[in-house]
Amino acid sequence: MKNSIDIIVPYWGEFSLLKQTVDSVLAQTSKAWHLTIIDDHYPDKTAYNYYKKLNDKRITYIRHRKNIGITANFNYAIQHASAPYCMIVGCDDKLLPSYVDTALKNIGEADFYQPRVQIIDDKSNVYLPLVDKVKRILQPKKSGILSGEKLAASLCHGNWLYFPSITWKTDTLKRYSFDTKYKILEDVIVELTMIIDGASLYFDTTETFQYRRFAESLSSKEKGKNGIRFKEEKEVYDNFSDRFNEIGWKKAARAAKLRVTSRIHSFLSRF
Repeated sequence: MKNSIDIIVPYWGEFSLLKQTVDSVLAQTSKAWHLTIIDDHYPDKTAYNYYKKLNDKRITYIRHRKNIGITANFNYAIQHASAPYCMIVGCDDKLLPSYVDTALKNIGEADFYQPRVQIIDDKSNVYLPLVDKVKRILQPKKSGILSGEKLAASLCHGNWLYFPSITWKTDTLKRYSFDTKYKILEDVIVELTMIIDGASLYFDTTETFQYRRFAESLSSKEKGKNGIRFKEEKEVYDNFSDRFNEIGWKKAARAAKLRVTSRIHSFLSRF
């Protein structure tokens, strides 16, 4: 198919949530997709047994012989992608029925595509926690293409992207890999590096994705007092501040150094 999306789901977790993710893909109004589940040797083989028996040509199920870790699994996903576009979806997130149609219609010449998302809890109820209210405020108010220092500075003031909801131009994404040194910020590094290299983003105000945020998610656990998110954020944004200065992006460098919303978020997480 000329324009299609490889929807890749790195899997480690509860089967019932994965099934909701898969069902949301099967419910797409477009047929221009192929789904691949990459099982990182999860101890419970319920998902493996279920999808192997399903015998659906639209679904490929790969199970690693041993656990390789979330970031290495993301890199495996990049290597596996072969369609013109791809996305790496969380194994508890959900696509709304028009996601594929809308992404393929609007991405155009952009290197990656970010729709507006709904936030859901562990019961799939839509809600809007404080962190996502802030993201919503920071996001552009209208659809369109963004690039360069303006985009980099905006994302450093507060990262309003939702990595699992992004559609990538596969040829562009394959030029990069996720740094296995990081557990939480690996996507930010790729996104900001791509922008430095000239990549453009199409932001779409149409809501076509449901991002699940709840206490048991990896990112939520790592935000706690003993978590690593904020340590990673300081290191990563300080490094990018230096990189932005080197190429003359002074506004982006200041935004990365200040990382205002990250500091506020870190402070509030202590209580």
